[in-house]
Amino acid sequence: MSDQESNPSFELPIYKSQDCEVEAPAPQVTLDMFNELQLEVMQLRAELAKLRTRLEQIEQSSESAD
Repeated sequence: MSDQESNPSFELPIYKSQDCEVEAPAPQVTLDMFNELQLEVMQLRAELAKLRTRLEQIEQSSESAD
């Protein structure tokens, strides 16, 4: 057996990094904040769909012009 196994009081030193010593609590996301973000995501998806449709129309018109 090694010395570590035979000596139960042996402990490795624990080093804390600076990142672990954050005193400020993590920010909380409220339901209102979440709902606002969901609404914004839906608006962005709708805008993206419009832009895709517009791009397809432009591509089709340029193909038919060729």
